Amino acid sequence: MVSLTNPFEELFADRRRVAVAVVGVLALAAVPYSTTAFVTDIIFTGLVFVMLGVSWNLVAGYAGQISLGHHAFFGLGAFVSAWLTTPTRAGLPESIQSPALLAILVGALVAGLLALVLGPLLFRLTGHYFAIGTLAVAAIIQLVLLDQRQFSGGSSGYLVETSLEPETVYLLMLLATVAAILLTYAIVNSRSGLGMRAVHDDEDAASSLGVNPLRYKLMSFAVASGMAGLAGGFFAQFSGYINADSTLGVTYMVDTLVVVVLGGMGTMAGPLLGAGLFLTLDTVLRQTAGEFATTIEGALIIVFVIFVPGGLYKLLSEHSVADVRRAVTDLRNDVSEFRREVREDGLREAVSRRFGDDRNHGSGE
Repeated sequence: MVSLTNPFEELFADRRRVAVAVVGVLALAAVPYSTTAFVTDIIFTGLVFVMLGVSWNLVAGYAGQISLGHHAFFGLGAFVSAWLTTPTRAGLPESIQSPALLAILVGALVAGLLALVLGPLLFRLTGHYFAIGTLAVAAIIQLVLLDQRQFSGGSSGYLVETSLEPETVYLLMLLATVAAILLTYAIVNSRSGLGMRAVHDDEDAASSLGVNPLRYKLMSFAVASGMAGLAGGFFAQFSGYINADSTLGVTYMVDTLVVVVLGGMGTMAGPLLGAGLFLTLDTVLRQTAGEFATTIEGALIIVFVIFVPGGLYKLLSEHSVADVRRAVTDLRNDVSEFRREVREDGLREAVSRRFGDDRNHGSGE
């Protein structure tokens, strides 16, 4: 059981798991220097989806609040970071021009603060009404930015100037993704995480036991939105171009949902597995199926959701456990059969029957 006072105790207790994670992070860190720009772009996109998936999973998978406006905070973080690194393009005073890293952090902070402001209003809604409310907020933010061409560039988009090299932004994004995963793990395995899961399971029962549902829903919503804004800020600085029509588009929300559902909602490893599977599927199909890629991808995802509703993490877990149980059962049956043979025929005869033929066969060869 994970300690509430030290949630990382169990995580770092398995040295093999830690070693694999460190090797994986180092391998990802080497991507910009050992592969092409195309591969780097793909892996960076995967990191964006991991952070979006991990953050949305916190509010939806653990707190049970299905937000359909997560992409709005991603887009807001992207535009805030762009305004701070390239203010004159939006007609803003040059004095607010900031270093790229500071701009990214401010974008994440603005996204989190907006969630704190909107949260008490949105959480007056429940169930699908809350989901529709968050989607409406996202649509409003997108429409406002599309209308205010001065700040968003309208349909032409917004060019972002940054002092950081793409390789540096990539490495910072990798570190931020690892930090987001560790932060989410710490929250989920803390007392706040217990409160979120209590609200997820039965809000009325949790409230009757003294748990404040609004507190934990608001916490998960603000933290998740801040992470989405952080991902958006890195995206803007890495790509050098953002567009209110696409960056704030519902496509990012759909992709985030797919990543979490494919990997396994309400699990820590789910968004990581889902992002890997989704990105691999998307890349391979676009290279092989051409214009039919999206159709095939959608059909495969529907089939996967229907037949593996618990996600890839549950599928791998069940198969691993089933294999171990099967092996243990076979071993137990084998031992019981050997004991019976020893009782009936004696140890020497039982051993000879089981191993004698193999030895004779080996000597004959």
